[in-house]
Amino acid sequence: VTALAMAFTVNAQIIEDNFDSYTLGDISPQAAHWETWPGGTAADVVDSNAFSGTQSMLISDNGTDDQLLLLGDQTSGVYSVSFRVFIPTGATGFYNFQQEEANPGAQFNGQVFISDTASGGTNGNFTYDFDPNETPFFFDTWFPVVHVIDLDNGTITIQIDGVTSLDAVPYVNTAGDPATQLGSMDFFSIDANNMMFVDDVDYRQGNVLSNDEFSATNFSVYPNPVKDVLNIESATAVDSIEVYDVLGKRVLTASPDRISPSIDMSALTSGAYMVKVTIGNASKTVKVIK
Repeated sequence: VTALAMAFTVNAQIIEDNFDSYTLGDISPQAAHWETWPGGTAADVVDSNAFSGTQSMLISDNGTDDQLLLLGDQTSGVYSVSFRVFIPTGATGFYNFQQEEANPGAQFNGQVFISDTASGGTNGNFTYDFDPNETPFFFDTWFPVVHVIDLDNGTITIQIDGVTSLDAVPYVNTAGDPATQLGSMDFFSIDANNMMFVDDVDYRQGNVLSNDEFSATNFSVYPNPVKDVLNIESATAVDSIEVYDVLGKRVLTASPDRISPSIDMSALTSGAYMVKVTIGNASKTVKVIK
């Protein structure tokens, strides 16, 4: 389903796109909010991998896929851009924020490197080039990425798989000056290892992270450090629990479908683990020591 809404009220949805209504192949001719970078090639709609439905968008490893998501040249207000991402093991990904829709490349307002690309980033991490913070992600799994750009206060917040990577840091341009506009996002095939699937794009006015259902902050885990059993205290039913080791390998999984479940970690060796809890359409990952 692809939808465009032009009303700009609080949390008004502007773009919703899960790619399922498109024909397989080049995406740019099929929707007004997708445009190919001048001189680049369009990303493909594929049915080989998807988070919801049967289709997604693929930024491949050809070095030429260069797909713009047009965001309307906003100059004031708060806007949220979110989507699901899938990166195969050993692959990379990349996107950035453009100042203008009609003049891409004239000025960008931050680049995001996914893993160790040829132009920056480190293996297994999201890296925003205007901030030293890095946030780990899991290969071979779909996870949500959320951006909140506050043009009135000049900040950007980024959340990776339920973990806040950047919390209202300055939204600036390449010169370090305050960025004054939200023009577009550019998904680019940055190197020969690039392989980035994108699904469930959502663009709206307002801060989606202020919505408890979206941010999934209404639970806690204990004890931490844990010896045997980890308890999840929640107000609503937990759909799934996934435990990953430091290398990103999933070592435990459960689908409790009940409020405040537990998971037995007694068989795991001592060390650090990432526990991903999913409630409805929202997920959050916490670090647990055993």
